[in-house]
Amino acid sequence: MPTTSPSTPTSPSSHLSTALLDLVRHPRTTLVASWSWKAATISALLRASLFFITNVRASTHKALHAALVEAVFAIFAAGLMGAISQQLRCANPVWATGTVVWLGMPGLMFFAQRAVHRSAGTPHTTIGLIASFCFAALASSFSWYAMRHGALLGGDIETTLVHDIEALPRIILNYILAIPRHISRS
Repeated sequence: MPTTSPSTPTSPSSHLSTALLDLVRHPRTTLVASWSWKAATISALLRASLFFITNVRASTHKALHAALVEAVFAIFAAGLMGAISQQLRCANPVWATGTVVWLGMPGLMFFAQRAVHRSAGTPHTTIGLIASFCFAALASSFSWYAMRHGALLGGDIETTLVHDIEALPRIILNYILAIPRHISRS
């Protein structure tokens, strides 16, 4: 049960650099406490399936191995990215924070993921890594947007799954329409 209203930020808006420094200075309270099990679960299922499909031509055994490696990686990485997105949800300027969430975090994850699969001996990684980067960019930007609108939150302000299911159709529609609305106002 949330200790505060999900739509009310728990901390005042801060500058992006301050929010990023807080992540480094206080990882236990900023990352571990708000690690996102929701993002981790969904990501692990989708990414493991993707790596299974892209590696099945090598063999079923290698495809299962690649899927397991990706699932373990995704549980860690997506949960962490969800926690970071939550901590950055009130950071300003919004355009810079959005760039970090949309490109910076998925970019870092891409290089970590590539190293993990290379060390695990995954035979076919190119398509999986490209698709995974695109998925991570979309997922992290949507998660950040949803968190800015009071959904998908974890830690002390965790929203319930029922709350998220009720709120997400409206948030998804607004997310899809955000760019066309911005362009029409310009």
